[in-house]
Amino acid sequence: MRFSVAIHRLISVSIAVAIPMAVYVVNGAAGWEFIVLGAAVGFAYWYWGPAWPSL
Repeated sequence: MRFSVAIHRLISVSIAVAIPMAVYVVNGAAGWEFIVLGAAVGFAYWYWGPAWPSL
């Protein structure tokens, strides 16, 4: 696996986890809608996010 692909996947997963965690920190609880929102945004970044040129 190329390094850029691994970084791209790591950022996608980080986004998917960061959204519900931010909601939990602010509100003290995270509902399913925010977990689904995080997964949708993380998947969207993975699918449509920037692709670095091969080095």
